Amino acid sequence: MPGTAPWIGPWRCSRNGSSGIDRDMSFHTLFLRISDRDDHAPGIMLLRALLRMPAWLFGFIVRWRGWMYEAGLLKAERLPVPVISVGGLTIGGAGKTPVVRYLAGLLMDMGHRPVILSRGYGRTDRRIISVSLEENWQNVGDEPFYLATMLPDVPIVVGADRVSAGRHAIAEFQPDVLLLDDGFQHRRLQRDLDIVVYDSTGYARNLPLIPAGPSREPLTALQRAQGLILTRTDQVNAPTDVSQDIRSVNPNIQIIESIYEPVRLRRISDNTILSVDDIKKQPVLILCGIANPDSFGRTVSDLGAHVAFTLYFPDHHTYSIKDMDEVVQSARQAGTEWIITTEKDAVRIPDHLIQTHLLALDISLSIPTGEEILKNLILSLDIPK
Repeated sequence: MPGTAPWIGPWRCSRNGSSGIDRDMSFHTLFLRISDRDDHAPGIMLLRALLRMPAWLFGFIVRWRGWMYEAGLLKAERLPVPVISVGGLTIGGAGKTPVVRYLAGLLMDMGHRPVILSRGYGRTDRRIISVSLEENWQNVGDEPFYLATMLPDVPIVVGADRVSAGRHAIAEFQPDVLLLDDGFQHRRLQRDLDIVVYDSTGYARNLPLIPAGPSREPLTALQRAQGLILTRTDQVNAPTDVSQDIRSVNPNIQIIESIYEPVRLRRISDNTILSVDDIKKQPVLILCGIANPDSFGRTVSDLGAHVAFTLYFPDHHTYSIKDMDEVVQSARQAGTEWIITTEKDAVRIPDHLIQTHLLALDISLSIPTGEEILKNLILSLDIPK
Protein backbone atom coordinates (compact mmCIF):
# COMPACT_ATOMS: atom_id res chain seq x y z
CA MET A 1 0.00 0.00 0.00
CA PRO A 2 1.32 3.50 -0.74
CA GLY A 3 2.35 5.36 2.41
CA THR A 4 3.20 2.29 4.49
CA ALA A 5 6.32 1.78 6.59
CA PRO A 6 6.14 -1.73 8.16
CA TRP A 7 8.46 -1.04 11.09
CA ILE A 8 6.29 1.77 12.42
CA GLY A 9 2.95 0.57 11.10
CA PRO A 10 0.70 2.17 8.48
CA TRP A 11 0.83 5.86 7.84
CA ARG A 12 -2.41 7.80 7.91
CA CYS A 13 -3.93 6.79 4.59
CA SER A 14 -7.63 7.02 5.22
CA ARG A 15 -9.52 9.91 6.73
CA ASN A 16 -13.11 11.06 6.74
CA GLY A 17 -14.11 7.77 5.14
CA SER A 18 -11.89 8.50 2.13
CA SER A 19 -8.87 6.81 0.65
CA GLY A 20 -5.65 8.70 0.30
CA ILE A 21 -1.89 8.88 0.46
CA ASP A 22 0.03 10.57 3.26
CA ARG A 23 3.53 11.73 2.38
CA ASP A 24 3.57 13.59 5.69
CA MET A 25 5.73 11.33 7.82
CA SER A 26 7.23 14.53 9.20
CA PHE A 27 8.85 14.95 12.61
CA HIS A 28 5.61 16.50 13.90
CA THR A 29 3.62 13.44 12.81
CA LEU A 30 6.23 11.11 14.28
CA PHE A 31 6.22 13.03 17.57
CA LEU A 32 2.46 12.66 17.82
CA ARG A 33 2.68 8.93 17.22
CA ILE A 34 5.43 8.49 19.80
CA SER A 35 3.34 10.52 22.28
CA ASP A 36 0.28 8.34 21.68
CA ARG A 37 0.51 5.60 24.31
CA ASP A 38 -2.07 3.60 22.40
CA ASP A 39 0.26 3.32 19.38
CA HIS A 40 1.93 -0.07 19.85
CA ALA A 41 3.73 -0.39 16.52
CA PRO A 42 7.11 -2.04 17.31
CA GLY A 43 9.18 0.77 15.83
CA ILE A 44 7.22 3.43 17.68
CA MET A 45 7.62 1.60 20.99
CA LEU A 46 11.37 1.27 20.37
CA LEU A 47 11.71 4.97 19.54
CA ARG A 48 9.68 5.87 22.62
CA ALA A 49 12.17 4.02 24.83
CA LEU A 50 15.27 5.33 23.05
CA LEU A 51 14.17 8.97 23.16
CA ARG A 52 13.29 9.09 26.83
CA MET A 53 16.78 10.13 27.95
CA PRO A 54 17.35 12.74 25.18
CA ALA A 55 13.96 14.25 26.08
CA TRP A 56 15.02 14.48 29.73
CA LEU A 57 18.25 16.19 28.66
CA PHE A 58 16.32 18.64 26.46
CA GLY A 59 14.02 19.45 29.37
CA PHE A 60 17.02 20.09 31.62
CA ILE A 61 18.48 22.54 29.07
CA VAL A 62 15.11 24.32 28.70
CA ARG A 63 14.77 24.72 32.47
CA TRP A 64 18.40 25.87 32.83
CA ARG A 65 17.98 28.47 30.07
CA GLY A 66 14.75 29.72 31.66
CA TRP A 67 16.46 30.05 35.03
CA MET A 68 19.30 32.03 33.40
CA TYR A 69 16.78 34.59 32.10
CA GLU A 70 14.86 34.76 35.36
CA ALA A 71 18.09 35.24 37.34
CA GLY A 72 19.20 38.01 34.99
CA LEU A 73 22.27 36.09 33.80
CA LEU A 74 20.87 36.20 30.28
CA LYS A 75 19.54 39.60 29.29
CA ALA A 76 16.33 40.28 27.37
CA GLU A 77 16.50 43.42 25.23
CA ARG A 78 13.65 45.92 25.29
CA LEU A 79 12.55 47.87 22.24
CA PRO A 80 11.01 51.35 22.45
CA VAL A 81 7.50 50.14 21.49
CA PRO A 82 5.33 47.48 23.18
CA VAL A 83 5.75 43.89 22.01
CA ILE A 84 2.96 41.29 21.93
CA SER A 85 4.24 37.74 21.53
CA VAL A 86 2.12 34.99 20.01
CA GLY A 87 3.66 31.57 20.58
CA GLY A 88 3.10 27.95 21.43
CA LEU A 89 4.30 25.12 23.63
CA THR A 90 4.49 22.59 20.80
CA ILE A 91 6.05 22.30 17.36
CA GLY A 92 3.60 23.31 14.65
CA GLY A 93 -0.10 22.73 14.23
CA ALA A 94 -1.51 24.88 17.07
CA GLY A 95 -2.83 27.53 14.70
CA LYS A 96 -0.55 30.48 15.53
CA THR A 97 -0.67 32.02 12.04
CA PRO A 98 -4.48 32.58 12.01
CA VAL A 99 -4.18 34.02 15.52
CA VAL A 100 -1.51 36.49 14.37
CA ARG A 101 -3.76 37.44 11.45
CA TYR A 102 -6.70 37.96 13.82
CA LEU A 103 -4.69 40.00 16.32
CA ALA A 104 -3.21 42.23 13.62
CA GLY A 105 -6.72 43.00 12.38
CA LEU A 106 -7.95 43.61 15.92
CA LEU A 107 -5.07 45.98 16.66
CA MET A 108 -5.85 47.95 13.51
CA ASP A 109 -9.54 48.12 14.46
CA MET A 110 -8.44 49.52 17.83
CA GLY A 111 -6.56 52.30 16.05
CA HIS A 112 -3.02 50.93 16.31
CA ARG A 113 -0.22 50.55 13.75
CA PRO A 114 1.12 47.00 14.19
CA VAL A 115 4.09 45.43 12.44
CA ILE A 116 4.49 41.65 12.45
CA LEU A 117 7.92 40.16 13.21
CA SER A 118 8.50 36.63 11.93
CA ARG A 119 11.43 34.29 11.68
CA GLY A 120 10.36 33.19 8.20
CA TYR A 121 10.76 29.45 8.67
CA GLY A 122 12.41 27.63 5.75
CA ARG A 123 13.29 30.75 3.76
CA THR A 124 16.32 30.90 1.49
CA ASP A 125 17.35 34.53 2.14
CA ARG A 126 18.88 35.12 5.58
CA ARG A 127 18.76 38.91 5.51
CA ILE A 128 16.26 40.99 7.47
CA ILE A 129 13.56 41.66 4.85
CA SER A 130 10.33 43.62 4.73
CA VAL A 131 7.88 41.28 3.03
CA SER A 132 6.54 42.34 -0.35
CA LEU A 133 4.11 40.43 -2.54
CA GLU A 134 6.55 41.08 -5.38
CA GLU A 135 9.11 39.02 -3.47
CA ASN A 136 9.57 35.30 -4.12
CA TRP A 137 7.83 33.57 -1.22
CA GLN A 138 10.87 31.33 -0.72
CA ASN A 139 12.94 34.39 0.22
CA VAL A 140 10.64 35.27 3.12
CA GLY A 141 8.91 32.00 4.06
CA ASP A 142 5.43 30.73 3.24
CA GLU A 143 3.71 31.92 6.42
CA PRO A 144 4.91 35.57 6.26
CA PHE A 145 4.01 35.65 2.55
CA TYR A 146 0.56 34.22 3.31
CA LEU A 147 0.05 36.84 6.03
CA ALA A 148 1.10 39.56 3.58
CA THR A 149 -1.59 38.43 1.12
CA MET A 150 -4.23 38.50 3.88
CA LEU A 151 -3.06 41.69 5.60
CA PRO A 152 -2.02 44.10 2.82
CA ASP A 153 -2.04 47.08 5.22
CA VAL A 154 0.17 45.47 7.89
CA PRO A 155 3.95 45.52 7.35
CA ILE A 156 5.76 42.24 7.99
CA VAL A 157 9.47 41.96 8.70
CA VAL A 158 11.31 38.64 8.70
CA GLY A 159 14.60 37.85 10.41
CA ALA A 160 15.99 35.14 12.67
CA ASP A 161 17.21 37.80 15.10
CA ARG A 162 13.91 39.32 16.17
CA VAL A 163 15.61 42.11 18.14
CA SER A 164 17.38 43.36 15.00
CA ALA A 165 14.22 42.75 12.95
CA GLY A 166 12.27 44.83 15.46
CA ARG A 167 14.71 47.72 15.21
CA HIS A 168 14.47 47.50 11.41
CA ALA A 169 10.65 47.56 11.63
CA ILE A 170 10.63 50.60 13.94
CA ALA A 171 13.02 52.54 11.70
CA GLU A 172 11.13 51.75 8.49
CA PHE A 173 7.47 51.74 9.54
CA GLN A 174 7.18 53.64 12.87
CA PRO A 175 4.71 51.15 14.45
CA ASP A 176 3.16 51.72 17.86
CA VAL A 177 3.17 47.96 18.62
CA LEU A 178 5.12 44.92 17.41
CA LEU A 179 3.44 41.52 16.98
CA LEU A 180 5.99 38.77 17.49
CA ASP A 181 5.04 35.59 15.60
CA ASP A 182 6.10 32.32 17.27
CA GLY A 183 7.90 34.21 19.99
CA PHE A 184 7.20 32.43 23.28
CA GLN A 185 10.64 30.79 23.38
CA HIS A 186 12.44 33.81 21.84
CA ARG A 187 13.14 35.32 25.23
CA ARG A 188 16.01 37.58 24.10
CA LEU A 189 13.35 40.07 23.02
CA GLN A 190 11.49 41.49 26.00
CA ARG A 191 7.74 41.39 25.55
CA ASP A 192 4.91 43.20 27.27
CA LEU A 193 2.24 40.59 26.62
CA ASP A 194 2.67 36.84 26.12
CA ILE A 195 -0.20 35.03 24.40
CA VAL A 196 0.13 31.28 23.96
CA VAL A 197 -1.86 29.37 21.33
CA TYR A 198 -2.83 25.80 22.20
CA ASP A 199 -4.65 23.29 20.01
CA SER A 200 -7.38 21.82 22.19
CA THR A 201 -7.64 18.73 19.94
CA GLY A 202 -4.03 17.77 20.74
CA TYR A 203 -4.06 18.64 24.43
CA ALA A 204 -2.36 16.32 26.90
CA ARG A 205 -1.15 17.41 30.31
CA ASN A 206 2.12 15.48 30.12
CA LEU A 207 2.88 15.65 26.40
CA PRO A 208 6.54 14.57 26.06
CA LEU A 209 9.29 17.02 25.26
CA ILE A 210 11.40 17.02 22.09
CA PRO A 211 12.61 14.59 20.76
CA ALA A 212 10.21 12.13 22.41
CA GLY A 213 7.23 14.35 21.64
CA PRO A 214 6.20 17.69 20.13
CA SER A 215 6.55 19.84 23.28
CA ARG A 216 9.08 22.66 23.29
CA GLU A 217 8.42 23.34 26.97
CA PRO A 218 6.41 21.70 29.76
CA LEU A 219 2.94 22.97 30.63
CA THR A 220 4.40 24.84 33.62
CA ALA A 221 5.93 27.35 31.15
CA LEU A 222 2.44 28.87 30.95
CA GLN A 223 3.28 30.62 34.22
CA ARG A 224 5.02 33.22 32.01
CA ALA A 225 1.92 33.89 29.89
CA GLN A 226 -0.88 36.36 30.47
CA GLY A 227 -3.26 34.99 27.82
CA LEU A 228 -3.99 31.65 26.19
CA ILE A 229 -6.05 31.08 23.06
CA LEU A 230 -7.48 27.58 22.82
CA THR A 231 -8.07 26.74 19.16
CA ARG A 232 -10.49 24.24 17.58
CA THR A 233 -12.64 24.08 20.71
CA ASP A 234 -15.59 23.02 18.56
CA GLN A 235 -13.74 19.79 17.74
CA VAL A 236 -13.41 18.56 21.35
CA ASN A 237 -16.00 17.38 23.83
CA ALA A 238 -14.79 19.20 26.93
CA PRO A 239 -12.69 22.35 26.41
CA THR A 240 -13.58 23.32 29.99
CA ASP A 241 -11.47 20.40 31.28
CA VAL A 242 -8.48 21.73 29.34
CA SER A 243 -9.04 25.19 30.82
CA GLN A 244 -9.15 23.78 34.35
CA ASP A 245 -5.84 21.97 33.85
CA ILE A 246 -4.22 25.15 32.53
CA ARG A 247 -5.54 27.26 35.41
CA SER A 248 -4.05 24.76 37.86
CA VAL A 249 -0.66 25.83 36.43
CA ASN A 250 -1.46 29.56 36.14
CA PRO A 251 -4.63 30.66 37.97
CA ASN A 252 -4.35 34.22 36.59
CA ILE A 253 -4.06 33.37 32.91
CA GLN A 254 -6.86 34.69 30.68
CA ILE A 255 -8.25 31.84 28.54
CA ILE A 256 -10.05 32.52 25.28
CA GLU A 257 -11.80 29.76 23.34
CA SER A 258 -11.74 29.98 19.55
CA ILE A 259 -12.78 28.09 16.45
CA TYR A 260 -11.82 28.20 12.79
CA GLU A 261 -14.49 29.13 10.29
CA PRO A 262 -14.38 28.59 6.51
CA VAL A 263 -14.80 31.98 4.88
CA ARG A 264 -14.61 31.46 1.13
CA LEU A 265 -13.26 29.34 -1.70
CA ARG A 266 -10.93 30.93 -4.23
CA ARG A 267 -10.20 29.44 -7.64
CA ILE A 268 -6.44 29.92 -7.67
CA SER A 269 -6.04 30.07 -11.44
CA ASP A 270 -8.10 33.27 -11.85
CA ASN A 271 -8.92 34.37 -8.25
CA THR A 272 -12.65 33.78 -8.76
CA ILE A 273 -14.41 33.71 -5.37
CA LEU A 274 -16.84 30.85 -4.77
CA SER A 275 -19.19 30.12 -1.93
CA VAL A 276 -18.25 27.34 0.46
CA ASP A 277 -21.70 25.91 -0.32
CA ASP A 278 -20.56 25.18 -3.89
CA ILE A 279 -18.78 21.99 -2.78
CA LYS A 280 -21.69 20.55 -0.79
CA LYS A 281 -22.31 16.93 -1.78
CA GLN A 282 -19.50 17.21 -4.35
CA PRO A 283 -16.66 14.68 -4.45
CA VAL A 284 -13.39 16.46 -3.65
CA LEU A 285 -9.72 15.68 -3.26
CA ILE A 286 -7.97 17.33 -0.30
CA LEU A 287 -4.40 18.48 -0.86
CA CYS A 288 -2.34 20.04 1.91
CA GLY A 289 1.08 20.25 3.50
CA ILE A 290 0.41 21.66 6.97
CA ALA A 291 1.17 20.52 10.50
CA ASN A 292 -2.40 19.46 11.32
CA PRO A 293 -3.96 18.07 8.11
CA ASP A 294 -6.62 16.11 10.00
CA SER A 295 -8.26 19.31 11.19
CA PHE A 296 -8.34 20.73 7.68
CA GLY A 297 -9.84 17.50 6.36
CA ARG A 298 -12.53 17.62 9.02
CA THR A 299 -13.34 21.23 8.11
CA VAL A 300 -13.83 20.35 4.43
CA SER A 301 -15.94 17.34 5.37
CA ASP A 302 -18.08 19.46 7.72
CA LEU A 303 -18.89 21.74 4.78
CA GLY A 304 -20.84 18.84 3.33
CA ALA A 305 -18.30 17.82 0.70
CA HIS A 306 -17.68 14.17 -0.01
CA VAL A 307 -13.96 13.66 0.61
CA ALA A 308 -13.08 11.11 -2.06
CA PHE A 309 -9.30 11.21 -1.67
CA THR A 310 -6.62 12.88 0.47
CA LEU A 311 -3.04 13.77 -0.36
CA TYR A 312 -1.06 15.03 2.62
CA PHE A 313 2.50 16.33 2.37
CA PRO A 314 4.93 17.56 5.08
CA ASP A 315 4.45 20.99 6.61
CA HIS A 316 5.96 23.81 4.47
CA HIS A 317 6.32 21.40 1.52
CA THR A 318 7.30 22.99 -1.82
CA TYR A 319 5.22 21.40 -4.58
CA SER A 320 6.93 20.02 -7.67
CA ILE A 321 5.78 18.99 -11.14
CA LYS A 322 5.80 15.36 -9.96
CA ASP A 323 3.62 16.24 -6.96
CA MET A 324 1.03 18.06 -9.07
CA ASP A 325 0.98 15.25 -11.65
CA GLU A 326 0.16 12.91 -8.77
CA VAL A 327 -2.58 15.25 -7.61
CA VAL A 328 -4.22 15.33 -11.05
CA GLN A 329 -3.94 11.57 -11.50
CA SER A 330 -5.36 10.89 -8.01
CA ALA A 331 -8.29 13.26 -8.64
CA ARG A 332 -9.03 11.52 -11.92
CA GLN A 333 -8.97 8.10 -10.25
CA ALA A 334 -11.21 9.37 -7.45
CA GLY A 335 -13.70 10.68 -10.00
CA THR A 336 -13.53 14.32 -8.97
CA GLU A 337 -12.60 17.60 -10.61
CA TRP A 338 -12.44 19.58 -7.37
CA ILE A 339 -9.12 19.83 -5.54
CA ILE A 340 -9.28 21.68 -2.22
CA THR A 341 -6.16 23.07 -0.54
CA THR A 342 -5.32 25.71 2.06
CA GLU A 343 -4.43 29.34 1.34
CA LYS A 344 -1.03 28.68 2.89
CA ASP A 345 -0.45 25.77 0.50
CA ALA A 346 -1.56 27.93 -2.42
CA VAL A 347 1.47 30.15 -1.77
CA ARG A 348 3.78 27.16 -2.36
CA ILE A 349 2.25 25.91 -5.62
CA PRO A 350 4.10 27.44 -8.62
CA ASP A 351 1.83 29.41 -10.96
CA HIS A 352 2.59 27.20 -13.96
CA LEU A 353 1.44 24.10 -12.02
CA ILE A 354 -1.94 25.48 -10.93
CA GLN A 355 -4.90 23.51 -12.23
CA THR A 356 -8.22 25.04 -13.26
CA HIS A 357 -10.18 23.26 -10.54
CA LEU A 358 -7.69 23.88 -7.74
CA LEU A 359 -9.52 25.78 -4.98
CA ALA A 360 -8.03 27.41 -1.86
CA LEU A 361 -10.22 27.40 1.23
CA ASP A 362 -9.71 30.48 3.39
CA ILE A 363 -10.17 29.69 7.07
CA SER A 364 -10.18 32.45 9.67
CA LEU A 365 -10.13 32.49 13.44
CA SER A 366 -13.41 33.24 15.17
CA ILE A 367 -13.88 34.01 18.86
CA PRO A 368 -17.59 33.51 19.62
CA THR A 369 -17.15 34.85 23.15
CA GLY A 370 -14.06 36.30 24.73
CA GLU A 371 -12.92 39.03 22.35
CA GLU A 372 -13.41 41.57 25.12
CA ILE A 373 -10.90 39.61 27.22
CA LEU A 374 -8.40 39.91 24.37
CA LYS A 375 -9.10 43.63 23.98
CA ASN A 376 -8.62 44.18 27.72
CA LEU A 377 -5.24 42.42 27.59
CA ILE A 378 -4.21 44.79 24.80
CA LEU A 379 -5.63 47.84 26.62
CA SER A 380 -3.60 46.88 29.71
CA LEU A 381 -0.47 47.73 27.69
CA ASP A 382 -1.60 51.38 27.52
CA ILE A 383 -0.23 51.78 24.00
CA PRO A 384 -0.08 55.48 23.11
CA LYS A 385 -1.95 56.43 19.93
